[in-house]
Amino acid sequence: MKEYETTADNKNNFYAFYPKPLFPSLSITAKACAMHCKHCNRHYLEHMIPCSDPATFYRKCLEFDKKGYKGVLVSGGYNEKGWVPLEGFVDTLARIKGDTKLVINVHCGLVPEGLARSLGRAGVDVVSFDLIGDDETIREVIGLDKSVDDYVSTLDYLIENVSYVVPHITIGLHGGRLKGEKKAVEIACSRKVSTLVFLVLIPTGGTAYEAVSPPSADEVEGVISYARSKMEETNIFLGCMRPRQTEYELRALKAGVNGIVVPKKETLEAARNMGLKLQKIDLCCAVPMEIGG
Repeated sequence: MKEYETTADNKNNFYAFYPKPLFPSLSITAKACAMHCKHCNRHYLEHMIPCSDPATFYRKCLEFDKKGYKGVLVSGGYNEKGWVPLEGFVDTLARIKGDTKLVINVHCGLVPEGLARSLGRAGVDVVSFDLIGDDETIREVIGLDKSVDDYVSTLDYLIENVSYVVPHITIGLHGGRLKGEKKAVEIACSRKVSTLVFLVLIPTGGTAYEAVSPPSADEVEGVISYARSKMEETNIFLGCMRPRQTEYELRALKAGVNGIVVPKKETLEAARNMGLKLQKIDLCCAVPMEIGG
């Protein structure tokens, strides 16, 4: 895995990420998913562009490239084993990398070692990997008979094969309660990842967690502060999947994040008041600016 260093200059910057419209999200399974995760239940697939066959996927990416888009997030529903079934799209991913200038960020799930190797050979630029640090959360929320060790194994497979691997940790994933987030931070820290993204549980209609309370701003700040204390040189961002509450953003800023996806005006003003230089980035926050700029 290539290093993306947090330079002294980066520490003086605050990155405001605006992925739309130049970095759209595609689902290779359209709205289909074999899982019924308690925090999602397929809801978030509805907001992605459906590309359920390689030909459509390729055609869409060519269209985006001609329009000057910067890249795509390639995602989709999980199969019953807990990963996005990308096997039939690997050759197309390689073709897109050869025929376009698009940056490809893949959200892949708990892929086996062979598929991790295939993604690397295809030239995928970035993998966004949901990292969970608690066995009960994996079983109860995701619905998989897997363990933290399985997630660590997949993380290692990806790091061995893909240039940039960016763990995503959802604060409060277990029904709004903190459970395993600090363990996940420790795993990411031990792998010396160059970028770490935090998300926050969104109580979403039509899911088992629609009526739960999300984690408090104090809890969000605490987890991010813990990560910053462990990973002083790592880029830490607050990602797009979160309740859009100003207090979350301000606490994340206080805790030491380097940037936030679509921050509110109050957050930008707070960053300025901290002496940070604002940088607007038209990318997904998981994409290193050296390859997406």
